[in-house]
Amino acid sequence: MLPNFLPVALGLILLSPTLVPASCAQQAGTSWKLVSDGAVSQSPLRPALPEVVISETWDILGPFRLGTREAIWGADPLEYDGGFHNLPYDPNSTFNSALGTNGSVQWSTTHANISRSSGGQVQAALNVSFPAVNWAFMQSVYGWSALQYQAWARGVLEIKGSQPQTIALFGDGLLEFLVDGESYFGGDMFRYHRAPSLIKLTPGHHTLELRLTRDVRALGGLRNAVEVIFHAELRGQEPITLDQDSLLVSELVNGRIGSPWASINVQNNEEQLVEIKSICALKVGLFHHLTITAHRVSMQGPLRIAGHQSRPLIFTVLVEAGREPQFSVEVTYQTAGKSSRVICFNINLEQRPLSDPLRMTYLHPAGIVSYAILRAPPTKSCNISLPAPVILVLHGAGLEADSPQARGMLDATYGTCAWILIPSGVTPWSGDDWHYWGAADIQAAMSAIANWVKRTAWDGPPAALDKLIVAGHSNGGQGAWYFSTHFPDNVSAVAPVSGYTSIENYVPYTMWHDSEPSLSSVLSRSRSTYKHELLVGNLAGIPVAQQHGGDDDNVPAYHGRLMHELLGHTQWPSEYQELPGKGHWYDGVMTTEYLKDFYRTMVNQSSLARALPQTFTITVPASGVLGSKAGIQVDQLYTPDVNGKFRVARSLDRKTWHITTRNIRRFHLLAIYSQAELPEAIVLDKMNGTFQVDPTQSTESWFVRDAEGQWSISHDSIWKAEYQRYGRQLGALDGIVRTQGKLAIRRCSPGVEQVALQISRNFFQYFAADSEILEDCSGTSAEHQPGNVITLAIGQDLPSTAMESYPIRIHQGRLVISTSRSSSALPGFKQEYFYGEPGTGAVFLRPFPEERLELVVWGTDLDGLRQAARLVPTITGSGQPEYVVLGNRSRWESVAGVYAAGHFDWSWRISPGSYQVDPM
Repeated sequence: MLPNFLPVALGLILLSPTLVPASCAQQAGTSWKLVSDGAVSQSPLRPALPEVVISETWDILGPFRLGTREAIWGADPLEYDGGFHNLPYDPNSTFNSALGTNGSVQWSTTHANISRSSGGQVQAALNVSFPAVNWAFMQSVYGWSALQYQAWARGVLEIKGSQPQTIALFGDGLLEFLVDGESYFGGDMFRYHRAPSLIKLTPGHHTLELRLTRDVRALGGLRNAVEVIFHAELRGQEPITLDQDSLLVSELVNGRIGSPWASINVQNNEEQLVEIKSICALKVGLFHHLTITAHRVSMQGPLRIAGHQSRPLIFTVLVEAGREPQFSVEVTYQTAGKSSRVICFNINLEQRPLSDPLRMTYLHPAGIVSYAILRAPPTKSCNISLPAPVILVLHGAGLEADSPQARGMLDATYGTCAWILIPSGVTPWSGDDWHYWGAADIQAAMSAIANWVKRTAWDGPPAALDKLIVAGHSNGGQGAWYFSTHFPDNVSAVAPVSGYTSIENYVPYTMWHDSEPSLSSVLSRSRSTYKHELLVGNLAGIPVAQQHGGDDDNVPAYHGRLMHELLGHTQWPSEYQELPGKGHWYDGVMTTEYLKDFYRTMVNQSSLARALPQTFTITVPASGVLGSKAGIQVDQLYTPDVNGKFRVARSLDRKTWHITTRNIRRFHLLAIYSQAELPEAIVLDKMNGTFQVDPTQSTESWFVRDAEGQWSISHDSIWKAEYQRYGRQLGALDGIVRTQGKLAIRRCSPGVEQVALQISRNFFQYFAADSEILEDCSGTSAEHQPGNVITLAIGQDLPSTAMESYPIRIHQGRLVISTSRSSSALPGFKQEYFYGEPGTGAVFLRPFPEERLELVVWGTDLDGLRQAARLVPTITGSGQPEYVVLGNRSRWESVAGVYAAGHFDWSWRISPGSYQVDPM
């Protein structure tokens, strides 16, 4: 069944009278024609575009301390003084800063490198450093944490001309900026240049303020400067912009396209809604070997793009060609109260030989088009009657899978009988470092191989998805750790290369603002599912080959050595190869003789048999998110406050398993991809008697532990409909990206339009995720959406949830949290907490039908809502738990200004380890 978005096939269709460009080959700078009954009339040419100017001189204030990935929590010390925007330049003023000499910093100035291009585009490149700070000494004590800091820069953006103009603003390397005091949070920390902030500005001068946040992972640890590029371009001459650089389409092989799925990004330059009505292909020249199938997939209505929103336009290309076809595509759209118009873009389908790495597109579970690089095995080295293993290669941060560097990572291994699959992870940073979002992309890419085989008429061995060898470099090496520790039954072997162990071990969180230890522990638990140091026992039975450069100055070799040491304590040691004198990346880093020998050995094992020690341990992260291990699939933990554990001892004949558990409430058994045959019987927690295992009924038989600690078997699946957490509802706040279909953002209060647009833009920028902004806040509007839901509300406007026992509610404009602890058991402990001060904001997850989630963004007022919206997932490692209540002081105190934060247990109650205090 097709997802609920706009997939249409390219085809030749007749357009009703409409506005079309003079030529599809002409994109910018064309005049427009009215086409009706064959008559054409020429409209007047457009007037010259006005000019946008950015100042060369900038005022700088800083540096101030900032912890790793802490900026989303506020953490701006200048907010204590009313915010940077309210501070006039004064070279004699001083501001307290732990990084400055004598504990203070002052204003300074710098100059930007200004460059201009045709079409009203200008960019300012700033390189800001603070040489007065003794960075070398700071780093000698605090390591890379000392190089994480923030500062502010102020300049001027000028609009020349006589009319207001729509301006597209790109903040490469920024997380936040202000225009005339209006904050635009999200920016473009990783320089994707995908989704600009579109705003309408009047002629004249506008104050432009940039919050500079130095991130070691993005900028490196060898220099201490902050480098950003602020780019502005005029829009508004055309209602929409098609981003030609974002066009995503499969490559041709043997004249056939590997997948029909394609997409291009659309930006709405208008303040009102735009609807995409249709899409069609236009023949350009003679295509004797080209067939564009005029097949139309049933649409669920037009693609609706809110004012100043960016969304992907998804379509299908069905083509057979004997050469590289080029053709143009018309998109018909309409704004409210106006005639339909069309805009064009070009498609050039590239042809490559079958032996090359090939671009293959497919649908990501979130309803967008993604891609991977796929290389089929050489048939001459294969037994074509047997499926061939898959070598899955995860690229590093900032690297496109389609780049020559990534495409060629395993060239030297070609000749081995194995498929090579290099998923994109959707974005160059894999959106979330190969975690929920990236792992879903991996699984979608693997599933797409069968469709590629069918469409290209591949006659070699199919892909053995149950024989998966995972390799990765740098962030991809960390991704290899994540995938193999979280989906161990799906992995036959793993080779992390130059990978880090976890985000917080890579660049420590030393500089974070101090908070109550009980509150800090809540954030730590929110990040713990990605702390692979705690999950090494899950690798038992999986061959591990590590490689690291001894002189790696990007990801120090300590990370590889640490995992090697920890694996040695699990009775399942890894192989570890450290290369003296080698750095982080060099040609052939993924195909050293050591790694090639490992790939060959793993591929040539006839069955890649999974072998387990006689005894082993499974660690379930506090999030509860874990695939099966040895066929054991956990459905629920009792509480997310501690990790779950299984200790398994198999009898000598392996027919009986003695299992000891901790914090496990519900699990079942799976036979698919398990590392060992399922037992005939199991003994749980040293109980008298055994449970017989019926493999034919295992997936519908749940082992459930009650409040008294007694285990029983249940065959009833009704528990999934009784507001118990399971499946995609597990995890911290970033679990919202585990969506099946596009996200729906519904506005439940007036005046929240810009916040909704910001959230949509940030999802699109950092994940390439699609979202529809809904003006209707009724429950029925969200019910019809296939994906997860984000709800924005102020005060009493928040709709109630259908779950009566849900512990967070709104009462008389205040947010109320009800704990499940009794006052009699804990004297003096309050059972309900009320939060309603001005500027208070909150985010929290709520259950939605069919394994979906709702993320509520709430505020007592608009300021509180904006503050809470910063916590909607953008960059990894920020540690947002499942609910957070932010006080006004969070703007400068960061996490220390939080009133409440914590997690929900298996029944959506507040977990015992959560944090609540009264406002002061």
